[in-house]
Amino acid sequence: MRQGLPLLLTHLVGFLEKHGLSTSGLFRADGAILRQYELRKCFDRGGFPELNIEDVHSSASVLKHFLRVLPGGLIPAQLMIKLLEVFRMFKLSKRHRAVTKILDRLPEENFNLLCYLVFFLSHVASKRGVNRMSTTNLSLVFGPIIFHVPQGPTMLEEQEMWISFTEYMLDNLKHLLPNMYTYESASNSPAVNVFEAGGDSTIECVQQLPLTETRSKSPKIGRLGHLR
Repeated sequence: MRQGLPLLLTHLVGFLEKHGLSTSGLFRADGAILRQYELRKCFDRGGFPELNIEDVHSSASVLKHFLRVLPGGLIPAQLMIKLLEVFRMFKLSKRHRAVTKILDRLPEENFNLLCYLVFFLSHVASKRGVNRMSTTNLSLVFGPIIFHVPQGPTMLEEQEMWISFTEYMLDNLKHLLPNMYTYESASNSPAVNVFEAGGDSTIECVQQLPLTETRSKSPKIGRLGHLR
C-alpha cells in the first residue's frame, strides 16, 4: 500500500471519527468563524490544537478549508479531464475499471489523501440515519472541494457533473479502490475503525506527533500537509 498522509488531516479526521459521526448536518453546517481562525492559526504554526467536542462543526469546516487550499488541488487538472470523459462516455460495467486506472495515476501523496478521505466519508454516510449525511449530501459538499473547477461559462455544469461523480465514487469504493482500507461500502457498517485520537478540550497547541497509522509506517506530512 502507498504511504504518507498529512498529520493535520489525520488529526481532524480522527477527532471527527470519534466525536462527530452522530452530529446532524456534519460538513453542511459551518462552525464559529473565530474558532476556525484559531484552529487554522495553530495548525499553521506547526502545532496540533486540542479540539472541542462541543464545537464539532468548526473542526469539520477547517478540514474542508484544508482541502480547498491544497496547492494544485487534490486531483490534477489533466486527470480530471480524463475522469470526466470516462464518466460521461462509459457504461457502468466498463466505468469502474477505467476510473480505477486513472486514479492509480495520481501522485502518491494525492492518492493517499483521496483514499483516506473518501473512506472516511463513506463511514460518515454509513451513519446517515443519525447525521443525515448520505452520499448524496456529502457529494454536494465535497464534489466542488475535491474537484476544483475553474471559472468559466461551463463552471456550473461541470460542478454538477463532479458532484455526480463524487456520489458515484462514494457508492462504489469497493470497486474503485479495492483492498485499500477495511471499510465496506457506505451502505454498510464499517468492519474496523482505522481512525484514532483527537482531543476534546480548549484550544491549545501541542507537540507535533503522528496521531494515527494506517500503513506499515508512520504517516508523513509531505508537501500537502500545510494550510496556507
